[in-house]
Order: sequence, then structure tokens, then C-alpha cells
Amino acid sequence: MPTFEWTQDLAVRIELIDEQHKMLFQRANDVSQAIDNGQALTQIIKTLDFLIDYTHFHFSTEENHMQANNYPGLEAHQTSHRELVNTLNDLERDFKEEGATFQLADALNSFLNNWLVKHIKGIDVQFGNFLKEKDIQLN
Repeated sequence: MPTFEWTQDLAVRIELIDEQHKMLFQRANDVSQAIDNGQALTQIIKTLDFLIDYTHFHFSTEENHMQANNYPGLEAHQTSHRELVNTLNDLERDFKEEGATFQLADALNSFLNNWLVKHIKGIDVQFGNFLKEKDIQLN
């Protein structure tokens, strides 16, 4: 399974958010690599669980900053985040039911390509541009 590289076209240009996105990519790569290497089920579950927990943390960070700065796209962003959480939960359920399968690895690959990358390049970049235009710094 291919790895997912962080590239500058994924940068939101807000350091806090970019660093969290990089962590999401790293953890997704960890799950993918664990599946490819046939690592112990407990390691894969542990890494997938961390990815899900970190996603919740990251989304909470983004949404809290959006709310605090009166971002007009908050509601649409929250809807998009809920879709991602549902997808991750489905992947976790499939893994727990069926184990490390090629289909799970393929679903994770599709998820990263079709959702995470597009979400960052589209919706998250818009939020970054909003913050830059307002000269808002996140800590």
C-alpha cells in the first residue's frame, strides 16, 4: 500500500492545524503499514484507535477555533467532520470483524485519497485563508 506524503499543497498555512494534519497522515500511514506487514492485530487496533481519537482531538481544535473566530463555514465543516468520523468508525468496525484484509487496506487508502486530502485542500485551506485574511494567529 502506498504511503501518504505531506506536501506543501496540503498546507493550510496555520502551523497548529498543519502540524495536526501531519500527525493524522503519520498515524494513517502507521495503520496502513501495520496492515501491509501483517503485524499483530492488537498493534493495528491500537494504532487505528489512536487515529480515531486524534481525529476527534483535531476536529475539536479546528471547530473550537472556528467558533471562537465566527467562521461562517463552521456548520458545513462540522458536517464534513462527522462524515469522516463515521468512515473511520466503519473502518474500525470492519477491522474488528474481519481482521487485516486487503479490502480494509484498500478502503483506508481510498479514504485518505478521497476524503482527507480533498478535505484539507478544500475546506481546511478555506479556513486557513479566512484566518490569514483576518490576521488571526492560533496558539
